[in-house]
Amino acid sequence: MLADTKTKALLRPETNGPVQREVLWRVISRLGICRSLYLSLRYKGVFLVARGTRLKIGSGARVTFEGRGYLCVGFFHLTPTPACVYIRKNAEMVISGTVQIMRGTRITVWDGGRLSLGSRTYINDCATITCFEDLRIGSGCAIAWNTNILDTNIHEISIEGVPRPRSSPVNIGDHVWIGTGVTILAGITIGTGAVIAAGSVVTSDVPAASLVAGNPAKIVRKDVTWEL
Repeated sequence: MLADTKTKALLRPETNGPVQREVLWRVISRLGICRSLYLSLRYKGVFLVARGTRLKIGSGARVTFEGRGYLCVGFFHLTPTPACVYIRKNAEMVISGTVQIMRGTRITVWDGGRLSLGSRTYINDCATITCFEDLRIGSGCAIAWNTNILDTNIHEISIEGVPRPRSSPVNIGDHVWIGTGVTILAGITIGTGAVIAAGSVVTSDVPAASLVAGNPAKIVRKDVTWEL
């Protein structure tokens, strides 16, 4: 069942304050109660996991809640596919404020990697985030469905005999809107307030408050603003 606009708004508060009681009652019908309680106590934050969510946290891995954090995984779906979150050995996922990971989303933090997600950020259905080293997403970001963000090339490539690094950090600033079907490659920095048009492939840094589009993505507008 689709969540209504009011519920989604309540789960994206303007400040890092507590989630309202009304929201907890709305999600309780789909909540994995025992699992959520265990994870919340273990990681000292509000960790709400929908039933059916595929979640695995490896040896030495951790979920860190900065301040009063809330993580909602697997709710408000447009797809029957459950969310999949895999935090591998000695990896870390850092949550600041309220973060939503929708159904169908696939998140992998590989051995020793660090994924940071800022307050009021949500990751929509069937997006994929792959973190090998360091991937940071700021506050108030809207990440649309079928987006692919990765900080690694997986394979090693050499150019004129010189090997390139397999992984390079990705840093996405605050209040960034990433459209459906976007691919963001390793080593990219996206400035605060930027908008990435649907279907774009981002291969170079994006300035703040700019709109980029295409493959490879190019600046098509400057001094843009947008609202949730």
